[in-house]
Amino acid sequence: MGGPGSGEERLTVAVLEALVHALEAKSGSLAGHSSRVSAYAATIATELGLADAEVDLVRTAGRLHDLGMIGIRESVLDKAGRLTRDEYEHVKRHVEIGVHILAPLTQLSPVIQAVKGHHERWDGAGYPDGLAGDAIPVGARVIHVAEVYDALTTERPYQNTFSEAEAIERLEEIAGSVLDPVAVDAFAASVRGRRTLSFVSLDPPPMEEDS
Repeated sequence: MGGPGSGEERLTVAVLEALVHALEAKSGSLAGHSSRVSAYAATIATELGLADAEVDLVRTAGRLHDLGMIGIRESVLDKAGRLTRDEYEHVKRHVEIGVHILAPLTQLSPVIQAVKGHHERWDGAGYPDGLAGDAIPVGARVIHVAEVYDALTTERPYQNTFSEAEAIERLEEIAGSVLDPVAVDAFAASVRGRRTLSFVSLDPPPMEEDS
């Protein structure tokens, strides 16, 4: 199946992308995140040999993967310090919210599934459904790699910023546990071959003890 087909669907996706951009404009921690993830994810999908239509779907899913952040409290979204356990559980709801917003776009089922599964882990310890391995939609696996890379290479208050090379090494360290090893290999090959570079970290963000 190709990307957004009808004019109405393309318009709807464009409106949703505008919402994402508006959200990112209000949140320093998210600024530019979806655009970067979309580009990285499309690079990985291309390196994996996916058809052009599938690459377009992955690119669209990358732009919309954090759409559900629009339903997360600003006090949590922009918190500079560590998240409490309750706050982290609240942030996790962005997946459910994003899927709910996208649900009417029935012709974009692969995009919705990629958005829903982009926090699933290769070892089954992710959310929301605890899927593992190849049971995770390929678009979701690709976006997860792209998102972790972006988290590592973007300045965040609770972690050091990794260089490009350090980030790729870190991805390789968690391939086969957190991330799809084939998708990681594809991205590593692309970055190291200079065929690319045109919220969500690999582990839950550090949490403070509840008082």
